[in-house]
Amino acid sequence: MKNEAGNALVIVDPQNDFCDPRGALYVEGAADDIERLAKHIRGRGGGYSDIIISLDSHDVIAVFHPGFWLDEKSEHPAPFTSITPDDYKRGKWHAAARENEVKAKRLFDVLGDKGVESLTIWPEHCVVSTWGHQIADPLRDAVGSWRKITGKPVRYVLKGENPYTDQFSIFEGVDDSWSDTMFNESLAKRLAESETVTFSGEALSHCVESSISSYMRKLQENGGDEQSVRLLVDCTSPVAGFDGELSLDRLVVLGVEFVRSDS
Repeated sequence: MKNEAGNALVIVDPQNDFCDPRGALYVEGAADDIERLAKHIRGRGGGYSDIIISLDSHDVIAVFHPGFWLDEKSEHPAPFTSITPDDYKRGKWHAAARENEVKAKRLFDVLGDKGVESLTIWPEHCVVSTWGHQIADPLRDAVGSWRKITGKPVRYVLKGENPYTDQFSIFEGVDDSWSDTMFNESLAKRLAESETVTFSGEALSHCVESSISSYMRKLQENGGDEQSVRLLVDCTSPVAGFDGELSLDRLVVLGVEFVRSDS
C-alpha cells in the first residue's frame, strides 16, 4: 500500500573517493554537488520521510581493480584500461590468481552475452574501512540534522561487495546471476511505497543513471507508473570523459522529472 505522505530521498554513493578532490576516483563537480545536497536536506527539514544512502563497497582484489589482472609481462593494467572480451580470449590479460581464472571467463561470457564492449579498470576505490569508503563530511552532518528533526534512521545499502562483477546500480550487478547481485526486490518495494522518490549522488554517468534505470524498469513492470521519480539534477555529475547530457536524455525517455535542489 502506498504511503501518500511518503517522500523518499535516495543518495547514490556520496563517498570521499568520489566526492572529495583527494579521492581515488573523484568526480569533477561532486564536491559542489554534495554541498548543495547537504544544504537541500537541511532546508527541507522533515520534508523527506525516508533517506536511503548507497555505499560502493569493494575489496582491493576485484575484477575492476588493477590487482586482479596481469598481462604477458606480469604487469597490472593501469587505471582506466579497457579490457575487451577479445583481449581476454587472446591472452592479453589473465587473472593474477589462478583460482580466479574461472571467474574471469565467466565475467567475459556475461559481458559478451549482454553486448558490453569492454571492462573498465578503475583506480582502487571505496575499499571497505578506508577513508575513501566513508560518507563525505558535508552530507554526513546534514543527515545527522535530519535524524534529529525526524527521529528516523538513515537506511544504508551496500553495493559492489561481489568482487567478480561490476555493480553500478544499487539494485543489481552487471552479472546479476550471483546470489548477492540479484535484483534487490526489498529495496524496490520499500521505495515503491512512497508517493515520490528523489535520486541524487555520484556519478550521473554510471551509478546514478544505472540505479534509476533499474528502478524505473521494475516500477513499470509492476504497474507503478503513477509514482513521481525525480532527479536532483544539480546534485550529480558525470565521470570525466562521459557525456552527462546523454545520461539525462535517456532518463527523460524513462519519465524521470528533473528538479533543482533550491526549488
